[in-house]
Amino acid sequence: MPDKSEQVEIQIVMLNTIDTSGIENVLTEYNVTALGDQVYKVNTGQTDYVLEVLSVDYALKTMTVRHKHSVHDLVFENNLDLVLDKMGIKRAVETISTDIKAPMPGKVIDILVKEGDQVSKGDGILILEAMKMENVLKAEHDCSIKSVSVEKGVSVEKNQVLIELG
Repeated sequence: MPDKSEQVEIQIVMLNTIDTSGIENVLTEYNVTALGDQVYKVNTGQTDYVLEVLSVDYALKTMTVRHKHSVHDLVFENNLDLVLDKMGIKRAVETISTDIKAPMPGKVIDILVKEGDQVSKGDGILILEAMKMENVLKAEHDCSIKSVSVEKGVSVEKNQVLIELG
């Protein structure tokens, strides 16, 4: 159960980044009522807040809300997101890239494609072992394989280009 300081921090929804790892426990204590299309009243037991949800991006874990005529952009992160951010790994695709880069130092375990292959969004392209875990790097969009810059079994550095997409 979160202590009162955590409740107040989440209660004031105007923070730009919210650690949502314990939010489920706190939200069960709140009474959320839909007032209309994307407008909600949040009762904390002491105060009522009226929030209008302007937009939600589930992939980027962001939400834009209006509270008292002010617009606030919120970013929801849990412990895993915070660790991945510290490692420099982006979980959400913000732009479509033209190549596959190593998200972290590791060893190429397998290359699932060859030059000239056509791949669809979500298809596995390469398996990279890092921190004793196998990570399947996947295509972000439909594309063709322009060139393969690494070989099976080699060690790679973070941000090293592994495969160029066409």
